[in-house]
Amino acid sequence: LFSRRKKPQPIRSNMTKKSAPRTEKKRKHSFAAKHTKGKHAKVKEAKKSPKGVKNMKRAKSDDAESPERDQDTKEVWSKSKKKRMRKIHAKNKKDKNDSSPAIDREEESTQKPIVDTPTRDRNKEVNPKQSSLQKSFHARLSGSRFRELNEDLYTTTSQTAFTKYSKQPELYEQYHQGFRKQVEQWPANPVNLIVKWLTRTKGRDSNCVVADFGCGDAELAKKLLATEYKGKCEFKVHSFDLVASCDLVVACDMANVPLENNSIDVAVFCLALMGTNLADFIREAHRVLKDYGTLKIAEVRSRFESKEDSLENFIQTLSRLGFSCVNKDRSNKMFVMLELKPNGKKPDKKLEYTAKPCIYKRR
Repeated sequence: LFSRRKKPQPIRSNMTKKSAPRTEKKRKHSFAAKHTKGKHAKVKEAKKSPKGVKNMKRAKSDDAESPERDQDTKEVWSKSKKKRMRKIHAKNKKDKNDSSPAIDREEESTQKPIVDTPTRDRNKEVNPKQSSLQKSFHARLSGSRFRELNEDLYTTTSQTAFTKYSKQPELYEQYHQGFRKQVEQWPANPVNLIVKWLTRTKGRDSNCVVADFGCGDAELAKKLLATEYKGKCEFKVHSFDLVASCDLVVACDMANVPLENNSIDVAVFCLALMGTNLADFIREAHRVLKDYGTLKIAEVRSRFESKEDSLENFIQTLSRLGFSCVNKDRSNKMFVMLELKPNGKKPDKKLEYTAKPCIYKRR
């Protein structure tokens, strides 16, 4: 009658059940479970390739050899513990730095001196090796630029050219770059012919003063100053051009050079009668030449071979400007050489003369 009956257990519903807060232990277990999951997934992926299997075997052997590392990796620090450990490490580091100034000094004294090695300047442009096509294209560009500047010099006055080249001296180098290439194609350089003539006729004169109008790179001055007679140079050379390319050159207008009256023995115009005011150049040469001086002109023959501008007309113009022609050399197929002396007449101040410009054709 009095049998034991089990008390009915109360029905637990999910609605009424309160979720307990996760403890630190549970957090650790969940974190370890996540990482072990990732580890097993990596193992599966590694087993797919033979290299992966080898790497996994190496990893297992390393783990077997160092069990302490496994314990460290399994342990997970909380945020508060990480913060405390950071403070401890920072304090230890600070104490270490404060306690070792003497050691640093010893290291500095034993340290080798630093030698500055030459570094490559990145601003400098490195010219790579150009192909034959690039070289030909570059040559055509420089040639066209030379023709443009050459035509400009022949069709403007010397004063305009001097003002322009004073503001833009790079144009002078561009012009002479093309001019040097033209000189290489000539059968003879007129500068060398004038040097031979001067050394033969004036080389033994003591202190022969030469004025080179439109000197360019001052080749005439360099060659004359290198000549010696009895261990002494007998020449003194004044070189003038639009831009001073070196210490021997004075930049000025060819119609107004910084020389005194009757101060030179020889005036030279070697391919330098460029501009529309050629009469001003000749009058300036007459001013600075001595009474027994010599005017030497070397010019392209094509400028004086047309019907309008013949060589005879040019010589007649020079006579009106105070010079008489004493020698005329047309032996060279490209150039004509004139040797002139003052004729005792005053140059015509109103006379204007412009020769045919020397325009290089495009090839």
